[in-house]
Amino acid sequence: MIIIEIILLLWLLAMSIIDIRKGSFSGKYLFFALVFFSVAIGILCFLNLKDWKSVVSGGAAGSVFLIASNVTQGAIGLGDGYILTICGIVMGLYQVMVLIIFALCLVSAFGILLWVRKKAGRHTKIPFAPFICAGYGVIFICSIL
Repeated sequence: MIIIEIILLLWLLAMSIIDIRKGSFSGKYLFFALVFFSVAIGILCFLNLKDWKSVVSGGAAGSVFLIASNVTQGAIGLGDGYILTICGIVMGLYQVMVLIIFALCLVSAFGILLWVRKKAGRHTKIPFAPFICAGYGVIFICSIL
């Protein structure tokens, strides 16, 4: 399981760099990652090393952001929804909820900092993947300690 978590962390780092530089993700990276992590976690569920209910509920929690992306007409990025869905599949419901709350707190603090320093306005787009990665990194480090 730790190998899959390390691969997820490295993938999140790569997606964060892409999000900062380009502001969007290629669908093939997201699709490949979704298939890879789904198969890997599916094998763990088949071997009874992971609870399938946790996997499904975690994926559903991340999928809420996919719905929110459609409802907000892209204000919340579709790629961020896929990233959170993948994180939910790997982490499970409880941990992905902690991740979402932590990432939202980090991006909010960053946005307020930019606003106070007059570097950004209300409609400034801020990449969310780096904050998901930072949140996952903290959760990962805390889980191995």
